[in-house]
Amino acid sequence: PNPVFSPAYDRARAVLLRARRRSGLSQRDLARALGKANSHVTRIERGQRRIDLIEFHAMAQVLGRDPVELFSEVAAELLRLEAAPTE
Repeated sequence: PNPVFSPAYDRARAVLLRARRRSGLSQRDLARALGKANSHVTRIERGQRRIDLIEFHAMAQVLGRDPVELFSEVAAELLRLEAAPTE
């Protein structure tokens, strides 16, 4: 299975989406600041595209977040997912 469509990746994307919304930036603003097309950010947020570590770092900085702290939020979400009871 494609990991982009996994529950873990959904959690990671949710953290990035929340961070973007809290920053007050639109997808277009974020894409422009990253030097990417608007569709680039849209595909990431829709789960149609992976994000690598270098992109994550750049996105965190544009969003005004410390990349380590933002990744800590992702890691916490992944730990919650792992601890969730399976059905």
